[in-house]
Amino acid sequence: MRLKTLALVALCAAMATGCVQNYAEREVAQGAAAGVLVVTNAPPEARLIVDGRDLGAVAQFEAGAPLTTGRHDIAVENGGRRLHAQAVFVSAGARVAVTVP
Repeated sequence: MRLKTLALVALCAAMATGCVQNYAEREVAQGAAAGVLVVTNAPPEARLIVDGRDLGAVAQFEAGAPLTTGRHDIAVENGGRRLHAQAVFVSAGARVAVTVP
């Protein structure tokens, strides 16, 4: 019982100090170059959703949306309707294209 209490106190302390984080945002490794996501064939007013987070209208990312390296879940929505969804893997410095059918 004492060991469980000690483990719980240690976990709470780690969470309070920021040692344990549980959120969808991804951190860029120090010195790693970001990749770029380019969305084509989407209405300009459609929303770009990356890893569950609404980044804004597709039109504002004509030059591409910067993304950290790794796997990302991409969705394009318009008027509450999902037009397209797919997972992509972004490499450092690479351009990844997503085409809405």
